[in-house]
Amino acid sequence: MIRRFYRTLSLRKISREEDGAATIEAVLWLPFYIMLFGLLVDVSMIFHGQSKLLRIVQDANRNMSIGRLTTTAAVQDFVIARAGTMSKDPKATTVTSAGLILTTASVPMTDLDLFGVAGVFKNVRMTVQAEHLMEN
Repeated sequence: MIRRFYRTLSLRKISREEDGAATIEAVLWLPFYIMLFGLLVDVSMIFHGQSKLLRIVQDANRNMSIGRLTTTAAVQDFVIARAGTMSKDPKATTVTSAGLILTTASVPMTDLDLFGVAGVFKNVRMTVQAEHLMEN
């Protein structure tokens, strides 16, 4: 009878102790926080890629404007060569009209995210466009 009392007492004591409760909660929430962090990194990298691609397009337009690049094909090659460091499948088109250079470039968004958490962008291309006035 005394042994039974001590067993019951120890089981009751163990069931009331709250040591380790924070650890369990942390383990349950950890995957959510890791996914959230990965999503934030992916979105940040996509915005960084957009900024980088826009700068490449602006540089190409400026080079044509001052005469370093003479044809629209040269501008497109310039953009594709530089954007090739960011993506496996960059595309570019350049049009000149009434003294205005208009270049559009695009890359798959999946080439810009690091972790693949932003998988909703699977078949989506990020497109940037810039225009520049001819100077000569």
